[in-house]
Amino acid sequence: MEIKDKKAILILMNTDMDSYRQREMESLISSAGGILLSTCHQNRKEIDPKTFFGKGKVEYFKQVAEELDAELVIVGEEVSPSQLNHLIDALERPVMDRNMVILELFSQRATTNFGKLQVELATKEYMYPRLAGARNNLDRQGGAGNLRGKGEQKLELDRRRLRKSIDRLKECIKKSAQVEDTKARSRRESKLPTVSFVGYSNTGKSTLLNRILEFTEANEQKKVYADDRLFATLDTHARFVTLPHGAKMILSDTVGLVRDLPHQLIDAFSSTLGEIESTDLLIEVVDLSNPYHDMERETTKQLLEELSLGDTPKITVYNKADRVPNIMPFDTQGIVMSAFHQEDIYKLLCTIEEVLFGPVQEEETFFTFEEGSEMNAYLQNHKLCTIHHDEDGVYVKAFGYAKGEGLYDWI
Repeated sequence: MEIKDKKAILILMNTDMDSYRQREMESLISSAGGILLSTCHQNRKEIDPKTFFGKGKVEYFKQVAEELDAELVIVGEEVSPSQLNHLIDALERPVMDRNMVILELFSQRATTNFGKLQVELATKEYMYPRLAGARNNLDRQGGAGNLRGKGEQKLELDRRRLRKSIDRLKECIKKSAQVEDTKARSRRESKLPTVSFVGYSNTGKSTLLNRILEFTEANEQKKVYADDRLFATLDTHARFVTLPHGAKMILSDTVGLVRDLPHQLIDAFSSTLGEIESTDLLIEVVDLSNPYHDMERETTKQLLEELSLGDTPKITVYNKADRVPNIMPFDTQGIVMSAFHQEDIYKLLCTIEEVLFGPVQEEETFFTFEEGSEMNAYLQNHKLCTIHHDEDGVYVKAFGYAKGEGLYDWI
């Protein structure tokens, strides 16, 4: 399934030139390190049950691959194990479908032990029924009568080994999930509200998290990896953030979403994606510079509904406004912003703060000298304006929140 540094051609069914589907597939290949030589199309009313594409078109694809010396052919959709095997035979070179490219991309990006286990499981479960095609270089000569050939015997042995490996991975993930659950539970027990970034891959979620950490003067080591490509980061990162007027929250950056995500990955990443099930507020990050952002929002909506998060309170952030030269009046209740403009970061944080806790207001509170611990706790969650001492105690003026007007009323 290796694609990095491999010369490849992309073949697509019923897809217009330079369409969203084509551009997304080309971006996936580029992000995985593949070298795309050419993109070929076929328009056909019905899918060929044997080779997905028509027989004549498969011959044409083979000629193109030979002329360009392509090492790999990539199908822009999911194909069945049987279709994959027939395409490998007909094209006489390795073939990957869309899901295999995504799985390979996830394999490259996984950094934590838990993430690596999840990707490995998803990959092996997807490849298990496709093993015959993956091992196309086997000796396929059959034996006499009812005897099996060496290739068949080797294939059965490989399947047994792969099945055992899948079972072993499930056990390892089960144990690792207990550790991840403990971390998530400790964050929930901190009694801090949780806010989670969600959205399509490469909309700027990780960059936005880093800019918020910079704005709030958090430790530089708390920053996460960010890059302008699909699935630059896979793991969920949770960070403590202090809001402009004193309150604190836990802000999480989650794995990016993509159209028609392989169900094996949804299953394998159920714990990673499931961590946002208990979130108090979702921040849907949209790439305003992407002309197809409405389609990506629809994908995000569908996946959130699959996770039973469709009714969770949400703020929509239209990011990367700095890449749009002339922004027309934007009729939306969301926030149009750039992660690289400090005033936009401040506006976003203030919006999050008001949704969580209610409108900010200045309040004065009196503490006796015996209430020192209570005053310290109060100042932990309020931004101090002034403090005045007299013979009876301490008068503290600080920013507070209108009680009962936000999602979170613990302060």
